[in-house]
Amino acid sequence: MGRTVKTFRDAIDSEAERWRSFRRTLQPSERELLDRIFEYSRAHADAGTMIVTPRAVEVVIVSALLEILKAIDRIEKQLTMRGDATE
Repeated sequence: MGRTVKTFRDAIDSEAERWRSFRRTLQPSERELLDRIFEYSRAHADAGTMIVTPRAVEVVIVSALLEILKAIDRIEKQLTMRGDATE
């Protein structure tokens, strides 16, 4: 029998488990935000596997940053559209 190779998503789950004690001390609304960060990293796991020596926490952080920047871009576009409409 061969060894079972863990997937990168498994590594992200292990990283989330490592942060469990930290998560427990957060306010419920903050827990939801932390959970979203790990959800983002799972959504970007395919890209994370392309890193030569991936560290799950790096992918977690970069994934969260990507999603934050996407949200900022959406907000900026909405504000720009509103500004154009009022002129």
